[in-house]
Amino acid sequence: MFLISSSVHGRDEHGRLLRRTLMRYVNLTSLLIFRSVSTAVYKRFPTMDHVVEAEKTGIKSTLPSNFEMQSF
Repeated sequence: MFLISSSVHGRDEHGRLLRRTLMRYVNLTSLLIFRSVSTAVYKRFPTMDHVVEAEKTGIKSTLPSNFEMQSF
């Protein structure tokens, strides 16, 4: 997180959105890696549909939006 915030400059809306989007993709990548390594995480998120459902039910600010998930 520190590396992204120090590398992406700008205090305007574009810089903020870029940093937020990059962090969402970092969180998604971490989730996918943990899912492949940990059985507990795999049981919680067996498919990408479960990840999207979790985004709808509570951890919305940490994962990419539905539109971003479809393009991923």
